[in-house]
Amino acid sequence: MTTASVNGITIGYDDEGTGDDVLVLVHGHPFDRSMWRPQVEHFSAAGWRVIAADLRGYGESTVVPGVTPLSAFAGDIAALLDHLGIDRFVLGGLSMGGQIVLEFQRLFGERTRGLILADTFASSVSAELTQFVSRSK
Repeated sequence: MTTASVNGITIGYDDEGTGDDVLVLVHGHPFDRSMWRPQVEHFSAAGWRVIAADLRGYGESTVVPGVTPLSAFAGDIAALLDHLGIDRFVLGGLSMGGQIVLEFQRLFGERTRGLILADTFASSVSAELTQFVSRSK
């Protein structure tokens, strides 16, 4: 288990590969970094350095009581990458992870070389959408 202490919490993460190109992957809810295992293995074997971290409250990272805004998740990613000495990278996220990627881009866009957005959208989940999804099941 690899961990780092940043922003007053402990973050569990994987850091594989040795390439100059860096890919950072952000998981969605309710998953943890293990969802990215096939991508970490594939891209690190293809010459990329790949970072996949557990967001606060998930996997091996510290659980923080209350609601966590997207900006806090984005700040944790920035702090972890600072800790690892990584300045520029490609950033990808799935679902909620994609929303965090978009927030990261808004706050720290000068650091990203590219974005990968999978099964996500830019706005938060509204009460109307939640009711629609509930009625659809």
